[in-house]
Amino acid sequence: MEFPNTGECCALDDCKQLDFLPFKCDHCHLTFCKNHFNAESHKCSKSLPDVISSKEPSSNFICSKQDCKETSPVEMLCYKCKIHFCLKHRYHGCFETNDDETLKKLKKWQIPKRQFAQAKAIVDQEVSDSLKKSKNTAMANKVQLMRVKSVAVGPKNVPMNERCYFLVYPPVTISSKVTSIPKGIYMNKNWTVGKIIDSIADIFKIPNNNNTSTTNKLHLFNHNTGVSISNKMDTPLIDLFENSLLIDGQCIILEYSDNTSVDLTFYK
Repeated sequence: MEFPNTGECCALDDCKQLDFLPFKCDHCHLTFCKNHFNAESHKCSKSLPDVISSKEPSSNFICSKQDCKETSPVEMLCYKCKIHFCLKHRYHGCFETNDDETLKKLKKWQIPKRQFAQAKAIVDQEVSDSLKKSKNTAMANKVQLMRVKSVAVGPKNVPMNERCYFLVYPPVTISSKVTSIPKGIYMNKNWTVGKIIDSIADIFKIPNNNNTSTTNKLHLFNHNTGVSISNKMDTPLIDLFENSLLIDGQCIILEYSDNTSVDLTFYK
């Protein structure tokens, strides 16, 4: 049994298939079979402008770095020069500083550092003067030891229970900014005076000719009296503590001299 009025034929000339469930194209409104109702399947002329426009490439941004052809759909402007760069070259010449700018920045940061050092030196001197005037000698010595311990440096192989501490004033005969400030130093109390001098000279990085026959060798002097602590290099440091010639944490002077004393006015 035939149904001549049922279904419609596909509008595509190469098809003309009778389809009982035909589809209409949304663009040209012609009837097509299930295989050709899609606009691309029957090359719909009405939808051609939309297809062409959808295939147009979007505008991309090319990196401003010379010899770089990297593109990006998003513009990435440098906040300093306001020019687009790719991710690889986002750190470009805008962030480079020349030697003059670097030196200017260093000088700027050195100002508060120098001011702090000057203020600290004044406070330290006031504390030292107060300790010297203190009638409670034991308490003054204890405070002095705590101050030196907090900043002391020395050989790492010295056991904690064998350490003794000094605030050492470097030689004034050395014209160097590195050695112009006293430094907290710890040593081994079982060492000799000669070994103590060698170790302190190494820390201050100053010449040490005590093993030669030259004059003006390095000696240790008491910062309170200016008198030489010991002229014998083989004297054990522990003996000086037992005889009260030295106390833990006190200020001493390291100087090139063959005299028995030094002028204290140079070591403030």
